[in-house]
Amino acid sequence: MQDFSKKEKTQAPYKYSIGGMIPPTCLGFSFKTFFHNKIAFQTDLFYTVTVTGTINNSKIYPALYPSIDIALNLVYEDKIKKSRNADLLWFIGGGLRAGYAFGNGKIGINTLLGLEYFFSNKPMSFQIDLRPGISMLFNSNNELKDYFFHPKNNPWTHFDWLVGLTLKYTITKIQ
Repeated sequence: MQDFSKKEKTQAPYKYSIGGMIPPTCLGFSFKTFFHNKIAFQTDLFYTVTVTGTINNSKIYPALYPSIDIALNLVYEDKIKKSRNADLLWFIGGGLRAGYAFGNGKIGINTLLGLEYFFSNKPMSFQIDLRPGISMLFNSNNELKDYFFHPKNNPWTHFDWLVGLTLKYTITKIQ
């Protein structure tokens, strides 16, 4: 008979990870730490080119702009599959995003949904994620600098998204 009084203790796959977000969608640095068995804090600093659009006066305006962003996210992460040498994990979360794009400030919120492949016999992991969100570009002098095709609304609210590919070095224990 199985003893249900003892719950299986889940453990975070690693304590910290540091790595890089790799092209084609962005380029930058990533840091993740688990402060609970399944809850992690992830922060990223990256350069990206956003392809998006907005609707103004019943017209759709496409937009393309480069920006430097920082994202601060809380994620829930759990195992899908465990093997002898690697674990496949899924995660979901969200957080804040801020940045700078051609003289315009940027602030927004995003969700984070993805997969992480953690090698238990090597100190590395690979992460792929989708980050849909909503952001605002704004300028302190109440006029957006019109470098691309968007209207000059201030603030300019738009769909902000990113597909992240991240390669990380993992640290399992602090000595």
